[in-house]
Amino acid sequence: MSFYKQIAVIALFVVIQLLFFIPHYNNVFIIILKGISSGGIVLLILSYAFPGLLLREKNTNSVNINQISSKDLIDRSFIDKRYSTLLKNIKDGILSVNENYAFGVYIIDKTSKTFNIKSASEEIFKSSVKLENPLLSSIFNKKKSIIFNYKDINGEYWDELINFNRWKGSESAFCFPIKVDNDIIGSIFLFIDHFSKIKTSDQSVIQNFVDILNQGILDIDVSESDFLRNRALNKIHNLFKEFDPESDSDKFFKSVKSTCRSIFKYDKLIISFKSIDSDDLKVLLMDGFDDDIDEGFTFNPRNSIIGLSFIDNKTRSLTNWKNQFPEMRRFDDSFNDSTYFSSVMSSPLRSGGKAIGNISFERLENKIYSNSELEMLKLLSENISKVLGWMDVHQQLNRSASRDGLTGLLNQKTFLSRFAKEIDRSNRFGHHLGLIFFDIDKFKFVNDTYGHLYGDYVLEEVSRIISKNVRSIDIVGRYGGEEFSVLLVNTDINECKPLAEKIVKKIANKTYLKDGIAVNLTISAGMSGFPLHSDNVQSLIDKADKAMYRTKRNGGNGVTIAV
Repeated sequence: MSFYKQIAVIALFVVIQLLFFIPHYNNVFIIILKGISSGGIVLLILSYAFPGLLLREKNTNSVNINQISSKDLIDRSFIDKRYSTLLKNIKDGILSVNENYAFGVYIIDKTSKTFNIKSASEEIFKSSVKLENPLLSSIFNKKKSIIFNYKDINGEYWDELINFNRWKGSESAFCFPIKVDNDIIGSIFLFIDHFSKIKTSDQSVIQNFVDILNQGILDIDVSESDFLRNRALNKIHNLFKEFDPESDSDKFFKSVKSTCRSIFKYDKLIISFKSIDSDDLKVLLMDGFDDDIDEGFTFNPRNSIIGLSFIDNKTRSLTNWKNQFPEMRRFDDSFNDSTYFSSVMSSPLRSGGKAIGNISFERLENKIYSNSELEMLKLLSENISKVLGWMDVHQQLNRSASRDGLTGLLNQKTFLSRFAKEIDRSNRFGHHLGLIFFDIDKFKFVNDTYGHLYGDYVLEEVSRIISKNVRSIDIVGRYGGEEFSVLLVNTDINECKPLAEKIVKKIANKTYLKDGIAVNLTISAGMSGFPLHSDNVQSLIDKADKAMYRTKRNGGNGVTIAV
């Protein structure tokens, strides 16, 4: 009972006592008191006997728990260690987009009808939240991501979800539904302490990670139902479940080779992918018999028994194939096929349903592959395709999160991370590094005079000049505004100066012409070297920055080395 209800009940009790003890005069005042008392007693009885009758307000964002039947709740309360790698990758990916979020994953527990926390970046999230809490339950109505502002939702619902004692009214949150086959099983909740820290691209970029999580849970679920049929399939499951999107493809395909060895009996394994510049297939990996081809071998898949699954985009199993296809070759006409592998089993590797390569097993023995082996191959090829797709999406999202949107150069955060790694590597191998900071002279005047669109054009052109004049191993970033940073790898500071002077000269000699506007401008540069000036990232940056400002004080359009 609330405080105000308690006061009302006490007041009613006092009035009834007064009526009981004072004389029964039938004046107007006494009659009114009797009427109020009688009405109060009726309301009190109704409020306890029929508590829902007097409710007038309803939170439109909340979900009536009684309207959700048990069969509508998809129980995924078991989501735990089997999904820990996937959840960690999703959490790391989302926080790389915007590190200001507190990340929490809530999964529905069908038994207790609550949302239970399964993964969190901070300890502010409550471990269990009622299912009807509108901050989480609104996804049942909306079926898509929702943004909440603190002032729009009753504060008690925020307190149910988050341990936060510094509410200011500026807090916001995103809620993304976690789905399996369009059934909502929980949500990703992203809390931020001030709405101004939300980037315009956050919702769409984070949705990509949520889609990967949804697909990942579904893929793991589907895979697990198949793996239970055979212990051998567990090897494929481990290959799929334990992959790291940050690792390179070579490491992944070594795991594929190991998995194939433990499941299939074969004399030759070949994994091929379509070449970038032709319709040929190129052998990426092989195992077993090695007297015929090497990795990197290319062949025309048409009229090739190894390329047949790629051409047809379907799984094939053939025994004594030369009798069935006497006109076909093992690879193509350019290959002298002296060894006859009688049995072949091959399946396409796909992207978006289209074949991009294939995986093939061959046996010298004329022995047909079993239906079980065929099913395992299909599952293996599907999982390889999914992992490759995840790797590709992960690399694209990482590139989006690490690059400056205008120039395509590394952003400041990524540049500093790469800088720190190069310092560590150079320390171990005794190499030198050269750091150059560039800052366009009087760029504010250009922006103010000709507008930001022209200013953006200038930034793109300057970044292009800098990028074209360094080596592929060097690291180039947009440090902020009109400031650019270049790290010259394995280069002494004295060797860096001619390059810096060359870039300064090229920028000064160019006329920046766009939409009838022609401007000539200059740039100032400052340099510091590792280990000459410091072995610390921030110290080297400070020294290069100060050297650059000395150049500006001397009129710009030059290069200064730190002292």
